Amino acid sequence: MNKKIKTQKYVSEDTKQITNLILITLGVAVVALGLYFLTDRILSNKATNNSKVEFDYSIATVGTMFNRPYDEYYVFMYQSKDDNANAYNSLVSSYIAKEDAIKLYTIDLSKNQDDKYLSEESNPNPTNSTEVKVNNSALVLIKDGKVSKYYETMEDYQKVLK
Repeated sequence: MNKKIKTQKYVSEDTKQITNLILITLGVAVVALGLYFLTDRILSNKATNNSKVEFDYSIATVGTMFNRPYDEYYVFMYQSKDDNANAYNSLVSSYIAKEDAIKLYTIDLSKNQDDKYLSEESNPNPTNSTEVKVNNSALVLIKDGKVSKYYETMEDYQKVLK
């Protein structure tokens, strides 16, 4: 008769903790790799849609109108809800298309961050953005960070931006 002796395997507490740590690390690694490949697949599917994000650098805010990266530039402030908005846009577009045009930034005073600058009376000589007040629309020539010229009528806009 063959007798087999049963041996019990003794597993210490440290061994159990190390085994658990290895299993948890492997689990986290598998989940992380799965998320990586899932995200990569989703992003590559979106990239095939050929959707491009474009920024319009000709748009500014009143808060940034005195610190543009040019020595001389125009800032045209208007309300996109104005009856003359289409005429303003047409005038600005044709001016920007010219080769010798001075840089022109537009500010839509209908936007929440800039609507507080609308006023019954304009301030034609603001020295900083907190002093800007516009009654409907304005075209401002800024030289060296200061207001050089200020226009408020469609006739003036047409003369200057011809």
